[in-house]
Amino acid sequence: MRLAAAGARARDGGALEELIAALLAVGSAGDREDATEALRVLTERPALLLRLDAFIRRESWYSTRPAPSLTEADPVALALAASHADGRVRERAVRRMLSQPDPEMTPFLVLRTSDWVRQVREPACAGLAVLLHEKPLLATAATVRTALLVNRRQRGSFALGQLLASLLAESGTALCGRLLTAPEPVVRRFALDATVQRLRLHDLAALAESDPDRQVRARAAEAAARQAVWTDQVGLLHRLARNRHAEVRITALTGLMRTGSPQDVVPFLDDPSAMIRALAREAARCTGTDSPAYYRAAVQAAVPRVGAIGGLAEIGSRADGPLLTALLDNPAPQVRVHALRALRSLDAVPVPRVMVLLRDGSTAVVKEAAATLAPSATHLPADQLWDMLSDPHRPAVRRAGYRLLNRHDRLTALRAALVLSADSHPRLAAQARTDATTQIRTLAPDPWRTRPVPSLDAGPAQAAELLALAEQRCAEITEGVVQLLRNVLRRVPGSR
Repeated sequence: MRLAAAGARARDGGALEELIAALLAVGSAGDREDATEALRVLTERPALLLRLDAFIRRESWYSTRPAPSLTEADPVALALAASHADGRVRERAVRRMLSQPDPEMTPFLVLRTSDWVRQVREPACAGLAVLLHEKPLLATAATVRTALLVNRRQRGSFALGQLLASLLAESGTALCGRLLTAPEPVVRRFALDATVQRLRLHDLAALAESDPDRQVRARAAEAAARQAVWTDQVGLLHRLARNRHAEVRITALTGLMRTGSPQDVVPFLDDPSAMIRALAREAARCTGTDSPAYYRAAVQAAVPRVGAIGGLAEIGSRADGPLLTALLDNPAPQVRVHALRALRSLDAVPVPRVMVLLRDGSTAVVKEAAATLAPSATHLPADQLWDMLSDPHRPAVRRAGYRLLNRHDRLTALRAALVLSADSHPRLAAQARTDATTQIRTLAPDPWRTRPVPSLDAGPAQAAELLALAEQRCAEITEGVVQLLRNVLRRVPGSR
């Protein structure tokens, strides 16, 4: 069943037929536990459940397969009957679901609350409302996910509204606790949004500190900080301000600012988050702290923090270029990377010094050095860039050289693409092949093109060298593309 569900992601009816066959095979075996588990596998994929529902409705009009029998205790037959094309079959299935409530069947009942047939839709809606009121724990994470998808339909808002009402009811505490620990982030977001005003402060703080989903952490932290500000619990704000996630720290620090404690925010001037640094600079302004002086001292420390480098780039000037240039010799790759970014931001790039970093031992530094030199690529020594393309060991170096050569004229860019189209690194070779093909097709005249064809600006010797290189790469860029290049080069004066 799991294999069939994984294969049914394909957008074709054959895969869905295989899924139905797998369901029927499990249901016909007569083991209720296995049948329930098979339905659980399906409801764990609500988008697939909606697709299967639509497919069964269409297929059952023409199928010779008899309508599922509801006389036996077979949950698979009941689930399939709930999607049958005949509204009377669906109505009987809905009433059977309501007479024998089962958490695994609730997503199928949610589907029928948006049914286009009133005689099916109304019993499903009324029954779901009663069930969720009397037994809210019938709503599983799969129920919520299905309701969220059904909510997009024209008549699909009822189920989500009932789930919201169940969470807000006094008896919804257990349901809220279950949904807030569900493995699916979208379920936890829904439960948190619905009950955020009812959750206690320490519960919100625990969610903000431990939940793996960024949106849940941010929403819980915002609610926790708001309550902490109202109740003057500064200690909790300090605890959240030490969290490793930036979205939690920024909310806690904003709360500290609102409680009139800007001095507690100033130490975050060199935080890795740019937003937190901006807030800390506002706190520094309120307390009279000199932020530029702080950053200049921090980048000269024995172990400079990357947040301080980023902060100096945000409020510094070109005069701070020498301080940042000195960091290019730092042994930590991340410090060199952030120093390059800061120099680029302040327009204080020492080109000869950065050229050395194109051969740096760190791939991240090589990439950042290429990005830093890109605006001045046409002024760099071309022989050094071509030499980078032949580096036998470092794909990062070859990629950096290719990126900078691409900033040159069209002839240089095409030649570099052809050189790397047979590179040993698969992704780099694929990019070069794509670029070479695109450039050649752009140069080739076509009757349907209204824009003027750009010129290659190549001399006879250059054209001959380019064609020879393309013919060597014929297996990579295809014979058709090479023929297009031949046609282009025939227009070069003095060439054959």
